[in-house]
Amino acid sequence: MKKNFLKLLTIVLICSLFFSVGCSTKKDATTPEASKENKSTYPERPITLIIPFDPGGASDIVARKLSSIAEKHLPQGITIVNKPGGASAVGIAELHETKPDGYTILAALSTIVTHKILGNLPYNHEDFDVVCAYNFDPGALAVNKDRPWQTIEEFIEYGKKNPGELKVGTSAPGGLWNVGTLAIENATGVKFNIIASGGGVAEPAKQAAGGHIDAVVGSPNELLAHVEGGNLRLLAVTSPERIEAFPDVPTFKELGYDAEVSGTRAIIAPKGTPKEVLDVLQTAFAAAANDSEYKDFLKSMGSGSLYLNSEDASKHYSDQVAIFEKILNASK
Repeated sequence: MKKNFLKLLTIVLICSLFFSVGCSTKKDATTPEASKENKSTYPERPITLIIPFDPGGASDIVARKLSSIAEKHLPQGITIVNKPGGASAVGIAELHETKPDGYTILAALSTIVTHKILGNLPYNHEDFDVVCAYNFDPGALAVNKDRPWQTIEEFIEYGKKNPGELKVGTSAPGGLWNVGTLAIENATGVKFNIIASGGGVAEPAKQAAGGHIDAVVGSPNELLAHVEGGNLRLLAVTSPERIEAFPDVPTFKELGYDAEVSGTRAIIAPKGTPKEVLDVLQTAFAAAANDSEYKDFLKSMGSGSLYLNSEDASKHYSDQVAIFEKILNASK
Protein backbone atom coordinates (compact mmCIF):
# COMPACT_ATOMS: atom_id res chain seq x y z
CA MET A 1 0.00 0.00 0.00
CA LYS A 2 2.81 2.31 0.97
CA LYS A 3 4.67 1.37 -2.20
CA ASN A 4 1.67 2.28 -4.36
CA PHE A 5 1.27 5.60 -2.56
CA LEU A 6 4.93 6.51 -3.18
CA LYS A 7 4.57 5.54 -6.86
CA LEU A 8 1.48 7.76 -7.23
CA LEU A 9 3.20 10.66 -5.49
CA THR A 10 6.17 10.38 -7.83
CA ILE A 11 3.91 10.54 -10.89
CA VAL A 12 2.15 13.64 -9.53
CA LEU A 13 5.45 15.41 -8.85
CA ILE A 14 6.76 14.64 -12.35
CA CYS A 15 3.55 15.96 -13.97
CA SER A 16 3.72 19.10 -11.84
CA LEU A 17 7.31 19.68 -12.90
CA PHE A 18 6.49 19.40 -16.61
CA PHE A 19 3.49 21.73 -16.21
CA SER A 20 5.63 24.28 -14.37
CA VAL A 21 8.36 24.24 -17.03
CA GLY A 22 5.80 24.59 -19.81
CA CYS A 23 4.21 27.63 -18.20
CA SER A 24 7.55 29.30 -17.59
CA THR A 25 8.56 29.03 -21.27
CA LYS A 26 5.27 30.47 -22.60
CA LYS A 27 4.82 34.23 -22.15
CA ASP A 28 1.52 35.41 -20.80
CA ALA A 29 -0.24 37.67 -23.32
CA THR A 30 -0.66 40.20 -20.56
CA THR A 31 3.04 40.48 -19.68
CA PRO A 32 5.03 43.53 -20.86
CA GLU A 33 7.29 41.30 -22.96
CA ALA A 34 4.36 39.81 -24.86
CA SER A 35 2.71 43.17 -25.34
CA LYS A 36 5.91 44.51 -26.81
CA GLU A 37 6.06 41.65 -29.29
CA ASN A 38 2.42 42.07 -30.35
CA LYS A 39 2.66 45.84 -30.78
CA SER A 40 2.99 47.16 -34.36
CA THR A 41 6.50 48.25 -35.29
CA TYR A 42 5.56 50.05 -38.53
CA PRO A 43 7.48 50.76 -40.58
CA GLU A 44 9.68 47.70 -40.61
CA ARG A 45 10.98 48.36 -44.13
CA PRO A 46 11.41 51.44 -46.37
CA ILE A 47 8.28 53.31 -47.46
CA THR A 48 7.76 53.93 -51.17
CA LEU A 49 6.68 57.45 -52.09
CA ILE A 50 5.20 57.70 -55.58
CA ILE A 51 5.75 61.04 -57.30
CA PRO A 52 3.32 61.00 -60.25
CA PHE A 53 5.30 63.53 -62.30
CA ASP A 54 8.58 63.73 -64.19
CA PRO A 55 11.85 64.16 -62.26
CA GLY A 56 12.89 67.81 -62.03
CA GLY A 57 9.43 69.33 -61.83
CA ALA A 58 8.11 71.23 -58.82
CA SER A 59 6.18 68.30 -57.38
CA ASP A 60 9.28 66.14 -57.64
CA ILE A 61 11.67 68.71 -56.15
CA VAL A 62 9.42 69.64 -53.22
CA ALA A 63 8.41 66.06 -52.37
CA ARG A 64 12.03 64.91 -52.37
CA LYS A 65 13.03 67.66 -49.96
CA LEU A 66 10.05 66.98 -47.71
CA SER A 67 10.69 63.23 -47.59
CA SER A 68 14.41 63.71 -46.86
CA ILE A 69 13.39 65.50 -43.65
CA ALA A 70 10.42 63.24 -42.85
CA GLU A 71 12.55 60.11 -42.89
CA LYS A 72 14.60 61.52 -40.02
CA HIS A 73 11.48 60.96 -37.94
CA LEU A 74 11.00 57.36 -39.11
CA PRO A 75 12.89 54.16 -38.26
CA GLN A 76 13.11 53.33 -41.98
CA GLY A 77 13.89 55.40 -45.06
CA ILE A 78 11.67 56.63 -47.88
CA THR A 79 12.25 55.39 -51.43
CA ILE A 80 11.21 57.76 -54.22
CA VAL A 81 9.63 56.34 -57.38
CA ASN A 82 8.55 58.60 -60.25
CA LYS A 83 5.40 57.43 -62.05
CA PRO A 84 4.62 60.20 -64.54
CA GLY A 85 1.77 60.14 -67.03
CA GLY A 86 -1.64 61.68 -67.58
CA ALA A 87 -0.83 64.68 -65.37
CA SER A 88 -0.51 62.37 -62.32
CA ALA A 89 -3.43 60.08 -63.30
CA VAL A 90 -1.13 57.09 -63.83
CA GLY A 91 0.40 57.30 -60.36
CA ILE A 92 -2.92 57.97 -58.65
CA ALA A 93 -4.52 54.97 -60.35
CA GLU A 94 -1.65 52.76 -59.23
CA LEU A 95 -1.93 53.92 -55.63
CA HIS A 96 -5.68 53.22 -55.65
CA GLU A 97 -4.96 49.54 -56.31
CA THR A 98 -2.19 49.30 -53.72
CA LYS A 99 -2.54 47.43 -50.42
CA PRO A 100 -3.43 49.88 -47.62
CA ASP A 101 -0.54 48.99 -45.35
CA GLY A 102 1.32 52.30 -45.33
CA TYR A 103 4.24 51.07 -47.37
CA THR A 104 3.16 52.87 -50.56
CA ILE A 105 2.03 56.51 -50.45
CA LEU A 106 1.84 59.31 -53.00
CA ALA A 107 2.73 62.99 -53.30
CA ALA A 108 -0.51 64.39 -54.72
CA LEU A 109 -1.27 67.74 -56.32
CA SER A 110 -4.72 69.31 -56.77
CA THR A 111 -5.04 67.09 -59.84
CA ILE A 112 -6.44 64.58 -57.34
CA VAL A 113 -9.56 66.79 -57.68
CA THR A 114 -9.54 67.76 -61.37
CA HIS A 115 -9.28 64.26 -62.85
CA LYS A 116 -12.64 63.15 -61.50
CA ILE A 117 -14.31 66.37 -62.69
CA LEU A 118 -13.05 65.68 -66.20
CA GLY A 119 -13.89 61.98 -66.06
CA ASN A 120 -10.24 60.92 -66.39
CA LEU A 121 -10.47 58.94 -63.13
CA PRO A 122 -13.52 57.60 -61.25
CA TYR A 123 -12.19 58.78 -57.87
CA ASN A 124 -10.75 61.80 -56.09
CA HIS A 125 -9.32 62.70 -52.66
CA GLU A 126 -12.35 61.23 -50.88
CA ASP A 127 -11.32 57.77 -52.08
CA PHE A 128 -7.94 57.98 -50.33
CA ASP A 129 -6.67 58.70 -46.83
CA VAL A 130 -5.15 62.17 -46.86
CA VAL A 131 -2.15 62.31 -44.51
CA CYS A 132 -1.48 66.06 -44.65
CA ALA A 133 -0.93 68.97 -47.04
CA TYR A 134 2.59 70.35 -47.18
CA ASN A 135 2.91 73.00 -49.92
CA PHE A 136 0.98 75.27 -52.27
CA ASP A 137 1.86 77.16 -55.43
CA PRO A 138 0.15 79.65 -57.73
CA GLY A 139 0.65 79.47 -61.46
CA ALA A 140 2.72 81.74 -63.68
CA LEU A 141 2.90 82.51 -67.39
CA ALA A 142 6.38 82.93 -68.85
CA VAL A 143 7.57 83.53 -72.40
CA ASN A 144 10.78 82.74 -74.21
CA LYS A 145 13.43 85.46 -73.83
CA ASP A 146 13.58 86.13 -77.58
CA ARG A 147 9.84 86.63 -78.03
CA PRO A 148 8.84 90.30 -78.32
CA TRP A 149 6.28 90.53 -75.50
CA GLN A 150 7.55 92.42 -72.49
CA THR A 151 4.23 92.59 -70.64
CA ILE A 152 1.16 90.39 -70.24
CA GLU A 153 -0.89 93.09 -72.00
CA GLU A 154 1.30 92.83 -75.12
CA PHE A 155 1.03 89.04 -74.99
CA ILE A 156 -2.77 89.16 -74.73
CA GLU A 157 -3.06 91.75 -77.50
CA TYR A 158 -1.03 89.56 -79.85
CA GLY A 159 -3.07 86.49 -78.92
CA LYS A 160 -6.38 88.23 -79.65
CA LYS A 161 -5.13 89.35 -83.07
CA ASN A 162 -3.75 85.85 -83.81
CA PRO A 163 -6.16 83.31 -82.25
CA GLY A 164 -4.74 79.82 -81.86
CA GLU A 165 -1.24 80.88 -82.91
CA LEU A 166 0.46 81.21 -79.52
CA LYS A 167 2.02 77.89 -78.54
CA VAL A 168 1.69 77.52 -74.76
CA GLY A 169 3.15 74.48 -73.05
CA THR A 170 1.66 73.08 -69.86
CA SER A 171 0.49 69.86 -68.22
CA ALA A 172 -1.95 67.36 -69.77
CA PRO A 173 -5.76 67.74 -69.56
CA GLY A 174 -6.69 67.33 -65.91
CA GLY A 175 -3.31 68.68 -64.88
CA LEU A 176 -3.39 71.67 -62.59
CA TRP A 177 -1.58 74.06 -64.90
CA ASN A 178 -3.62 72.89 -67.85
CA VAL A 179 -6.60 74.08 -65.80
CA GLY A 180 -4.67 77.27 -65.04
CA THR A 181 -4.08 77.80 -68.77
CA LEU A 182 -7.81 77.40 -69.42
CA ALA A 183 -8.51 79.92 -66.65
CA ILE A 184 -6.21 82.42 -68.40
CA GLU A 185 -7.97 81.76 -71.71
CA ASN A 186 -11.37 82.29 -70.08
CA ALA A 187 -10.29 85.50 -68.36
CA THR A 188 -8.46 87.13 -71.27
CA GLY A 189 -10.49 85.89 -74.21
CA VAL A 190 -7.37 84.56 -75.95
CA LYS A 191 -7.39 81.14 -77.60
CA PHE A 192 -4.04 79.34 -77.24
CA ASN A 193 -2.51 76.42 -79.06
CA ILE A 194 -1.97 74.35 -75.90
CA ILE A 195 0.96 71.93 -76.02
CA ALA A 196 0.27 69.41 -73.24
CA SER A 197 2.72 67.17 -71.38
CA GLY A 198 1.59 64.20 -69.30
CA GLY A 199 4.61 64.34 -67.02
CA GLY A 200 4.02 67.84 -65.70
CA VAL A 201 5.63 71.16 -66.60
CA ALA A 202 9.32 70.24 -66.41
CA GLU A 203 9.46 69.36 -70.13
CA PRO A 204 7.28 72.28 -71.40
CA ALA A 205 9.49 74.65 -69.39
CA LYS A 206 12.54 73.32 -71.25
CA GLN A 207 10.72 73.63 -74.56
CA ALA A 208 9.79 77.26 -73.88
CA ALA A 209 13.27 78.09 -72.60
CA GLY A 210 14.73 76.62 -75.78
CA GLY A 211 12.41 78.63 -78.02
CA HIS A 212 10.54 75.62 -79.39
CA ILE A 213 7.25 77.05 -78.11
CA ASP A 214 6.23 80.60 -77.22
CA ALA A 215 5.26 80.32 -73.58
CA VAL A 216 4.65 78.04 -70.63
CA VAL A 217 2.20 77.99 -67.73
CA GLY A 218 3.39 76.32 -64.54
CA SER A 219 4.26 77.03 -60.93
CA PRO A 220 6.98 79.68 -60.43
CA ASN A 221 9.31 77.16 -58.80
CA GLU A 222 9.20 75.00 -61.94
CA LEU A 223 10.21 78.00 -64.03
CA LEU A 224 12.69 79.57 -61.60
CA ALA A 225 15.89 78.02 -62.96
CA HIS A 226 15.03 79.07 -66.53
CA VAL A 227 14.06 82.57 -65.38
CA GLU A 228 17.29 82.98 -63.42
CA GLY A 229 19.19 81.58 -66.39
CA GLY A 230 17.72 84.33 -68.56
CA ASN A 231 15.86 82.00 -70.93
CA LEU A 232 12.32 82.71 -69.70
CA ARG A 233 10.60 85.96 -68.80
CA LEU A 234 7.73 85.92 -66.29
CA LEU A 235 4.78 88.07 -67.34
CA ALA A 236 2.10 87.39 -64.70
CA VAL A 237 1.10 85.06 -61.87
CA THR A 238 -2.26 83.52 -60.94
CA SER A 239 -1.99 84.24 -57.22
CA PRO A 240 -4.28 86.76 -55.47
CA GLU A 241 -1.22 88.81 -54.51
CA ARG A 242 2.29 89.22 -55.90
CA ILE A 243 4.68 86.51 -54.72
CA GLU A 244 7.77 87.23 -52.67
CA ALA A 245 10.22 85.58 -55.07
CA PHE A 246 9.10 87.81 -57.97
CA PRO A 247 7.82 91.08 -56.48
CA ASP A 248 7.95 92.91 -59.82
CA VAL A 249 5.71 90.42 -61.61
CA PRO A 250 2.02 91.47 -61.57
CA THR A 251 -0.93 89.21 -60.85
CA PHE A 252 -3.67 88.63 -63.41
CA LYS A 253 -6.08 89.88 -60.75
CA GLU A 254 -4.49 93.32 -60.42
CA LEU A 255 -4.61 93.67 -64.20
CA GLY A 256 -8.35 93.00 -64.17
CA TYR A 257 -8.37 89.33 -65.20
CA ASP A 258 -10.15 86.73 -63.09
CA ALA A 259 -7.54 83.99 -63.34
CA GLU A 260 -6.71 82.82 -59.82
CA VAL A 261 -5.48 79.24 -59.66
CA SER A 262 -3.28 77.58 -57.06
CA GLY A 263 -2.27 74.01 -56.42
CA THR A 264 -1.98 72.22 -53.10
CA ARG A 265 0.33 69.27 -52.55
CA ALA A 266 -0.46 66.55 -50.02
CA ILE A 267 0.65 63.09 -48.97
CA ILE A 268 -2.10 60.52 -49.56
CA ALA A 269 -2.39 56.81 -48.78
CA PRO A 270 -4.74 54.05 -49.98
CA LYS A 271 -8.17 54.13 -48.38
CA GLY A 272 -8.39 51.89 -45.33
CA THR A 273 -4.83 52.38 -44.11
CA PRO A 274 -4.81 51.51 -40.37
CA LYS A 275 -5.10 54.49 -38.02
CA GLU A 276 -1.93 53.61 -36.14
CA VAL A 277 -0.04 53.64 -39.44
CA LEU A 278 -1.56 56.97 -40.49
CA ASP A 279 -0.59 58.39 -37.10
CA VAL A 280 3.06 57.51 -37.72
CA LEU A 281 2.98 59.06 -41.20
CA GLN A 282 1.19 62.19 -40.00
CA THR A 283 3.70 62.72 -37.20
CA ALA A 284 6.70 62.37 -39.52
CA PHE A 285 5.37 64.53 -42.35
CA ALA A 286 3.97 67.18 -40.01
CA ALA A 287 7.42 67.51 -38.46
CA ALA A 288 8.95 67.83 -41.92
CA ALA A 289 6.40 70.37 -43.21
CA ASN A 290 6.98 72.58 -40.17
CA ASP A 291 10.76 72.24 -40.18
CA SER A 292 12.66 75.50 -40.68
CA GLU A 293 15.01 73.87 -43.19
CA TYR A 294 12.04 72.87 -45.35
CA LYS A 295 10.40 76.30 -45.08
CA ASP A 296 13.64 78.05 -46.01
CA PHE A 297 13.99 75.72 -48.98
CA LEU A 298 10.49 76.60 -50.23
CA LYS A 299 11.19 80.30 -49.85
CA SER A 300 14.43 80.01 -51.80
CA MET A 301 12.62 78.51 -54.78
CA GLY A 302 9.63 80.84 -54.73
CA SER A 303 7.21 78.24 -53.44
CA GLY A 304 4.49 78.52 -50.79
CA SER A 305 4.81 77.08 -47.28
CA LEU A 306 1.73 75.29 -45.97
CA TYR A 307 0.73 72.65 -43.45
CA LEU A 308 -2.80 71.27 -43.11
CA ASN A 309 -3.65 68.20 -41.04
CA SER A 310 -5.63 65.32 -42.50
CA GLU A 311 -9.07 66.78 -41.86
CA ASP A 312 -8.24 70.30 -43.02
CA ALA A 313 -6.41 69.08 -46.12
CA SER A 314 -9.40 66.95 -47.13
CA LYS A 315 -11.74 69.92 -46.66
CA HIS A 316 -9.43 72.13 -48.69
CA TYR A 317 -9.56 69.71 -51.62
CA SER A 318 -13.34 69.55 -51.33
CA ASP A 319 -13.47 73.35 -51.53
CA GLN A 320 -11.33 73.26 -54.68
CA VAL A 321 -13.87 71.05 -56.45
CA ALA A 322 -16.27 74.00 -56.96
CA ILE A 323 -13.43 76.29 -58.09
CA PHE A 324 -12.15 73.91 -60.74
CA GLU A 325 -15.63 72.92 -61.89
CA LYS A 326 -16.34 76.58 -62.66
CA ILE A 327 -13.16 76.95 -64.73
CA LEU A 328 -13.61 73.69 -66.62
CA ASN A 329 -17.29 74.23 -67.34
CA ALA A 330 -16.54 77.68 -68.74
CA SER A 331 -14.00 76.11 -71.11
CA LYS A 332 -16.43 73.63 -72.67
